[in-house]
Amino acid sequence: MRVSGVDGRKLELYSGVGKVAEGFGELRVTKPRLWSPEQPYLYGLRVDGVMVGVGIRSFRFDPGNGFYLNGRPLKIQGVCMHHDLGLLGAAVNESAMRRQLRKLKEMGCNAIRTAHNPPAPQLLDLCDEMGFMVMDEAFDMWRKKKNKYDYSLDFQEWGVRDIQDQVRRDRNHPSVILWSIGNEIREQFDSSGISIARRLAAAVKELDTTRPVTCALTETDTAKNFIYRSGALDVIGINYNQDKYDSVPVKLAGEGFYRFRNGVEPRDAGPL
Repeated sequence: MRVSGVDGRKLELYSGVGKVAEGFGELRVTKPRLWSPEQPYLYGLRVDGVMVGVGIRSFRFDPGNGFYLNGRPLKIQGVCMHHDLGLLGAAVNESAMRRQLRKLKEMGCNAIRTAHNPPAPQLLDLCDEMGFMVMDEAFDMWRKKKNKYDYSLDFQEWGVRDIQDQVRRDRNHPSVILWSIGNEIREQFDSSGISIARRLAAAVKELDTTRPVTCALTETDTAKNFIYRSGALDVIGINYNQDKYDSVPVKLAGEGFYRFRNGVEPRDAGPL
């Protein structure tokens, strides 16, 4: 078990029966209890006297057989969830978030795509605790604006720093399985999308190489989509365009994809 961002400090790992491991930077755990949506087991990790919850799990996207969690195939049944809690508004309300996630769990949901900005840390804590996999999304726009006073005004100066702050904050959550560098970004339609996508993906992987990078795209013609052509994405995201899904395996020949309505199409995954 490797813990990121602890800089060689002493780590102590606890289960319900007491301390199970200690070390510096890396911990060896014999017969660990694994985290999953069905059984979201969390250990207690003590660093500098502070106890936080952590989980142990592995996952991979297989081009022929789909998504695997802890070595077993698992269908991702997720939703794209905006942060505003409906009529309650955008202020963080942990009890309302817990209720929302409980309702989704009852529906059979096991994954959340955050939209379209870094989520509240309380949401990720709840996803760890309640058993939701998370696509952790950073931006709704890059340099090209969608509204007059949106984040495009700050992206050039702050984009890389902001996404790296997000990765540093969220990378020890077992719920997080994907980093999304954008939603329906307008640079997918011009060549600047190539360099920006590569820069953001490199910024993510400078801090975390254990999770794939994705971006939610709208252009399914790969010849016209410059973010796709950047080669920076490990997982290809397709929003909407359900009528074009049958053509996606042809355009992504050898790369594979899975169907997730208004969701993601992994470059290295098979059908759901």
